[in-house]
Amino acid sequence: METLPGEGWEALLKDLIQHEGTAILMGESDAGKSTLGRFLISEFLERKRPVCFVDADIGQSSLGVPGTIAKKIFRRPAALRDFSARQMLFAGVMNPARRIGFMIDGTKAMVEDCKKRGVRMVLIDTTGLVRGGLGKALKLGKIRAVKPRHLIAIEKKDELEHILREVRGARIHRLRPSPLAKKRSPAMRAEYRERKFREYFSRAHILYAPVSRFEFSHLGEPFSPEEAPPRRGTLLALNQNGRTAALGTFTGMAGDKIAVKTPLRSLEKINGINFGDMPL
Repeated sequence: METLPGEGWEALLKDLIQHEGTAILMGESDAGKSTLGRFLISEFLERKRPVCFVDADIGQSSLGVPGTIAKKIFRRPAALRDFSARQMLFAGVMNPARRIGFMIDGTKAMVEDCKKRGVRMVLIDTTGLVRGGLGKALKLGKIRAVKPRHLIAIEKKDELEHILREVRGARIHRLRPSPLAKKRSPAMRAEYRERKFREYFSRAHILYAPVSRFEFSHLGEPFSPEEAPPRRGTLLALNQNGRTAALGTFTGMAGDKIAVKTPLRSLEKINGINFGDMPL
């Protein structure tokens, strides 16, 4: 473990450029992780260095839709004008404590995909769950799975030390929260999530398909919507060979068909539907 004290954003950027690799952003809610992430992406692109951004903050995702781990590879500064996901993994919940194993495995899968595509700089944003045993298990699990070269710890006081003291083999950067970071109330966070969903489903329409065409699951476990119909409006993932192709909401059953509202144009290539625990 190598600790680099007294850093600011510019010093951090310089070290990341000199030692490219995977970097994990950690900090409580409202610490400014997303703000710092956008800054780092922009600066890398200005230097003609591609960067892959993995947004694992499933509750307040800046890149994807709430309830998902999202990813996008940025190769040119113009790409920042469309700050939206190119790939998503459906968690189906907004509380990471409910699916710690999924959060670890999903983040690792996204990072590995970035590397397969030849991107050397991978930046991972994470949830604000850092305190207690669950926070420690989640963050250490990701660190051990991903094996990052850098840990960017944004601390108000010492709330990350119970995690950092057990880290080996990473360059640790300690920063204080940026004054640019905005404090958001629970109501503001709820409104943010609602806005993200409105944007995603702004061009959605209802599609129908025979139930027999799909393998159904609930948070990854086998499930039958005919035996236990989900609540209308429940968020779901439309999967193609196990990969999330798009999101949708359950609108009901029509005989032997399921009705789904989604921005996807067709269900022709979809062979799996995974329900979450998030009614919209």
